[in-house]
Amino acid sequence: MSQLQFHPVWKDKLTLAQKEELLTFFEEQAPITGKFDAVLVRGKFKKNGGAVATVLLRNGDGKPLKIKQAKVEMTDSANHLVAAEEFELDLSLEEGSALPWSFVFSRESVKKADVDSENWKIHVDLQEKEAQSTKA
Repeated sequence: MSQLQFHPVWKDKLTLAQKEELLTFFEEQAPITGKFDAVLVRGKFKKNGGAVATVLLRNGDGKPLKIKQAKVEMTDSANHLVAAEEFELDLSLEEGSALPWSFVFSRESVKKADVDSENWKIHVDLQEKEAQSTKA
């Protein structure tokens, strides 16, 4: 049984409608299966030339995860690199849960700015992850 969790900052800042939209998106996804993955909720270019990707980070790993670093790449429908950047994070995901998060790419990390954001894909490679020990 998977569940949607919110980072405390998101819990406080999102409206009820935004939370419901994310919950609906979460419920429409295939079940989380035995690994960590990320699903793109939406992506767009920013006015400053950067980009932002809102994703669901999904932990199907069977144990809680702490995420400290991630290399994130966005590609277009032809798998051409749109943006890539490494991020320092301090996130925790319970086993079988998903957490919405936004990755904000600097203008310098955008490699291809002339593509439609409709069919972007997200690739999140955890550079450092720790299994949290569960206390009995």
